[in-house]
Amino acid sequence: MRVPRLRKDIELIPASFEGKRGLLARDSLGLIPKPILLHGEVLEFMGLIDGQRDARDFQVELIRRKGGVFVSLEYVERLIEEMDSAHLLDSDRYRRERERIIDGYSRLEVRASSLAGHSYPLDPGELEKYLDAILSSETDSSLPIKGQKVRAVVAPHIDLKAGRRVYARTYRAIQDSAPKKVFLLGTGHRLHDYFVSLTEKDFETPLGMVNTDKDLVKKLREAGNKVVAPHDMAHRSEHSLELQLLFLQKLFGSSFSIIPVLFGSFHELLAKVTRPSEIPGMDGFLERLRLSLGENGTGALVVAGVDFSHVGPKFGHEQSARFMLKDVREHDQRLIDSLCRGDVDGFWAESRKVEDRYHVCGFSTMACLLEVLSPLRGFLIDYEIWQEAPTQSAVSFAGIAFN
Repeated sequence: MRVPRLRKDIELIPASFEGKRGLLARDSLGLIPKPILLHGEVLEFMGLIDGQRDARDFQVELIRRKGGVFVSLEYVERLIEEMDSAHLLDSDRYRRERERIIDGYSRLEVRASSLAGHSYPLDPGELEKYLDAILSSETDSSLPIKGQKVRAVVAPHIDLKAGRRVYARTYRAIQDSAPKKVFLLGTGHRLHDYFVSLTEKDFETPLGMVNTDKDLVKKLREAGNKVVAPHDMAHRSEHSLELQLLFLQKLFGSSFSIIPVLFGSFHELLAKVTRPSEIPGMDGFLERLRLSLGENGTGALVVAGVDFSHVGPKFGHEQSARFMLKDVREHDQRLIDSLCRGDVDGFWAESRKVEDRYHVCGFSTMACLLEVLSPLRGFLIDYEIWQEAPTQSAVSFAGIAFN
């Protein structure tokens, strides 16, 4: 019997153990309660797990790699069982547990805050002060779009402390808005097998409840039935929308409703199409989204919670991030220029040219934003690169306003 492949929804982060290479396995479903450090022979074993081999194939290959040193079939089977017990494999055991968790989450009516008490204060009063401190930290009055009606913004979804300046300048650009509906678009970091995830759940943070426009979500789901995930599990612990909602609540209270949309990865299609609307099934979804924006006129605001490049060993590069930063800035600038021009073809072509070397996690979201915003014009508010010294890695992010 073939050994199941590794789960696609596990996050594997480069790490080290006693000076040797390893991988830290994290699981957003919660089947792996604490991250597992994989190292030594397990890493070599993992490299063979492709869903095409049985235990005997593993035994033969391991013996070959060890130069003829015998490896027992019992040892191989024990390793497979240990990995399956740890929910690392896409097995029947994992799928049953996954369906149980998805079913339980799908029945909930409210999407509860997942980061409160960790990434920001749980206490409402403390959170108010925390957000006030961020927003008041930037008083620069020279914003490029000052005095103009802002229809949409690109904002970071990086940690609030790391992105403090860009968050502040971006949200100060919309503080005089009075949106009735906010189309909240974000990166579906844990969205696999589908291009879009929608939810009808209302969103709760320590600052209160924000209602989701369920009727509009249903229309979007119907229009994109081929590309929309059949459940909303991707929203459960996704931070790209949650962090935006905090600032929106701080500025506007709960006077608006939201349309929460997560976009999965388009990177495998970079070489096959030239824009999101060419992806089978996406054209109808994007057209419905564009029409919905038009129907809500000046009462609609679009907020895209995205980051740009992710470089360094933490993100799979052999080089330290500091050796890549010049190229990162140039790549990001070309993407930003395309965004500000409303040039979806140019935006896609730039990513195709570099074959997504810089891992722009907001690529899909921003490409779709261009499809539905045209002919709006964008203005760069701010840009920054955060460097994580322990991992020699870096993440870039920006604030962009459209009118």
